[in-house]
Amino acid sequence: MSMHVHTLRGYIQNIFLVEYPHGCLLLDGACRADFNTIATFFKDELNRPLSDLKVVMVTHMHPDHAGCAHYLREVSGCQVISGQFQSQWYSGISGKLNHSIDIYLAHWVAKRLGIKRRSLWYSPILKPDLMLADGDAIPNFPDWKLIATPGHTHMDVSLLNEEQALLYVADLVVKVKGQFNPPFPVSLPQQYKQSVAKLRDYVHCDLMMAHVPSQRMSEDDIARVLSLAPERPQTNYQILFSMAKKLARFKN
Repeated sequence: MSMHVHTLRGYIQNIFLVEYPHGCLLLDGACRADFNTIATFFKDELNRPLSDLKVVMVTHMHPDHAGCAHYLREVSGCQVISGQFQSQWYSGISGKLNHSIDIYLAHWVAKRLGIKRRSLWYSPILKPDLMLADGDAIPNFPDWKLIATPGHTHMDVSLLNEEQALLYVADLVVKVKGQFNPPFPVSLPQQYKQSVAKLRDYVHCDLMMAHVPSQRMSEDDIARVLSLAPERPQTNYQILFSMAKKLARFKN
């Protein structure tokens, strides 16, 4: 099956758009600010209508992975597909607060990158057209299947194309100063370790990552991430507390 993976520079993350003659698959929901980037790419680079976007996957609910999914469905008519989840990530009062914090942190990342501030608001409630189980193929794109990789949040998934040896891991792992590390936060430590351990089956794959160029992980790299994985759940409040302490030191 003829395919081409396009890597677009999103607002604060990579956007992976997979093009086929019969339609296109977006491997994650991007930021709300990324709509024009995606629409312009379809028009000017692919010379295809945005209605050729057939599926938008959502790997988890953070602003740079889910922010544009609903709007892309509204405009293009695509399906929004996720992994299975029993409850919304941003549910209840604490969920609404965490949603606001995550949007704030995305703005903070953009500022650190020297990127002009844009609106990132999106609904904290995901309404997928379909939820897939671990190992399920993506409808209309059967060469891609979903791999459940929770831990960063309760609903994280990765997306595998075994034929092309490609694995989109979203934020399952990050790279800091040239070294692979766990993301922050790791909300479910034990599930996270199990998810990272799955990468041992895919050392032959190019890992498509949300914030750095695609690369491979060795067995030693995987062992390093497992050794650094936290034992207790992490929260946004730890980030805010750390930022507040740094600010206080700076003022003093």
